[in-house]
Amino acid sequence: VDIPVPDYEAAIGRSVKGMKIGIPREYRLDGMPAEIEKLWSDGADWLKAAGAELVEVSLPHTKYALPAYYIVAPAEASSNLARYDGVRYGLRVSGKSIGELYENTRAEGFGPEVRRRVMIGTYVLSAGYYDAYYIRAQKVRTLIKRDFEDCFAKGVNAILTPATPSAAFGIGEKGGADPVEMYLNDIFTVTVNMAGLPGIAVPAGKDSQGLPLGLQLIGRPFDEETLFSLGEVIERAAGRFTPVRWW
Repeated sequence: VDIPVPDYEAAIGRSVKGMKIGIPREYRLDGMPAEIEKLWSDGADWLKAAGAELVEVSLPHTKYALPAYYIVAPAEASSNLARYDGVRYGLRVSGKSIGELYENTRAEGFGPEVRRRVMIGTYVLSAGYYDAYYIRAQKVRTLIKRDFEDCFAKGVNAILTPATPSAAFGIGEKGGADPVEMYLNDIFTVTVNMAGLPGIAVPAGKDSQGLPLGLQLIGRPFDEETLFSLGEVIERAAGRFTPVRWW
């Protein structure tokens, strides 16, 4: 379908008066830092003050989003990255045979996380596991998409959530020994990718240590204009902050 590109710049500054903003109950996690809870509440108050109506919504399949995502995404990575073999384009690391050329190129060209995803993806796409993992994850993906469609069908214009369950962390601080710890940080954002929806993370505050915190807005398909408009409300209300120089 040919859809003209909207005037996104014009969307900034439009009033959000009368919009219905959903707050998903499933995003209230046990053990979530109080600072994240407060930021989420503040964001809702800022949108309400700008004229929006806040309503609680349900996205019941949220709890399955993270495991489903880390089946689908590595599977797609495995499939798509198979083309980088050193023969046609990109990096080429020579070897004594074509097999060695493939191995050398991919070993040098892919970092640890890419290799991990390729291996996981190849596993879930392999004979005997395809139906048990990949097909099942795709079915979950459909259910997640339907959750959002149900919300939007009830008149919700956008959904407000935290961007992450914790503040920003230092480079190399997480994921080295336990990659799953790093993956868990994606819990609020993977649903957007699974459902194929537009989303925006907006800087909205700092924690007690001065580290940045963000809020996420999830919109209807092809309705980025609304996200820009709502994002500006949050940005204006939160104010601007400059991080301490660390480099």
